[in-house]
Amino acid sequence: MRPLRASSSTPLWPEDLDALQRVFDRLCNEYRWPRKSAQAQRYGRMLIEEYQAGTRDEYLLLAAGRAFIESSLAQKRPA
Repeated sequence: MRPLRASSSTPLWPEDLDALQRVFDRLCNEYRWPRKSAQAQRYGRMLIEEYQAGTRDEYLLLAAGRAFIESSLAQKRPA
């Protein structure tokens, strides 16, 4: 497993990491993923990218995470 890397030069401060951690933990809980699973790591990277793109509100970040996950899962389902 590769370490998470920010895709932007925007620094993540402790309060940023706290917000991201809360959203990440909630998504892992909702989808019943272990925090160190491949799925969780993938969506964790997406959350960081979304945050650095400007989505700072936790509710909106959670909604973006859910939408991304659901879109990814829908692509894997047979038609």
